[in-house]
Amino acid sequence: MKYTNKHNVPVEIIRAIENDQYSKGKSDISITGLIQPPRIRILREKYQDQITSDYSDEIWKILGQSIHTIMERANETHKDTVTEQRLYAEVKGWVVSGQTDTLSLADNTLKDLKVTSVWTIINAIKTGKPEWEQQLNCYAWLHWKETGNKVDHLNIIALARDWNKRELQKRGGDYPESMISTIDIPMWTTEQQEQFITDRVNLHQEANALRDMEEEPPICSDAERWKREDTFRVIKKGRKTAVRVFDSEDIAREYVQNSKPNKDLSVEHSLGECVRCTGNYCGVAEFCNQFMEDDNG
Repeated sequence: MKYTNKHNVPVEIIRAIENDQYSKGKSDISITGLIQPPRIRILREKYQDQITSDYSDEIWKILGQSIHTIMERANETHKDTVTEQRLYAEVKGWVVSGQTDTLSLADNTLKDLKVTSVWTIINAIKTGKPEWEQQLNCYAWLHWKETGNKVDHLNIIALARDWNKRELQKRGGDYPESMISTIDIPMWTTEQQEQFITDRVNLHQEANALRDMEEEPPICSDAERWKREDTFRVIKKGRKTAVRVFDSEDIAREYVQNSKPNKDLSVEHSLGECVRCTGNYCGVAEFCNQFMEDDNG
């Protein structure tokens, strides 16, 4: 990866960013890579030397690494907690690995620490977050395969980097009451966990086969692209913002028909944004034909 320094980040911070010690160990793929769309992984590997990021956009990595290091150091001598354990298992000829943050022996709970945004936490509590659910269930399966022991509970310990007490007082409602939230993650059966991991290994192996034949990797699904639903905007001539926004075209047109004739309203179809692509959360959108050729490109 190449870095730019558009905002004059100090050299001390630059060194910290470049000193990333992450390793997937002696494995073919990590759990993080496994739950990632094969297309993103393949493109990252292919264009690794051309991917560019600014140092200022990498600060969140330092924050996450720092908190993980402090947590590990504080808990590693306590016998009731297992910290930063890398686990391995063989699946369809591949070695799959994952590193757990903490395992609380007191209640047999596997926990993963996330440094994230308030709104990610709010949405995760409301509707769940598939990537977190997949990741922790994969860790639970690896733990069972390597140790022979099953965990009883899965938790995300979420630290809201942008939490603000004033926002809590102003918004209330579902705004987190603290900077730290503990989120229960649904536990799958061992069979479901194993089937998920096997299916993901199959997908990534098939993607590698396409790569070896110099063919395009499989396209990302709408779910993998974090695609929002299409909407239907009731707009008025001369007005910049929509009068109303509906999920249904029929309801939007009914609203227009029931409005006074002189309101000069019409319905505009707004395609749902693919957040992962347009926000470049995948990091390879600029090299992706799927992104460049669709309506968001």
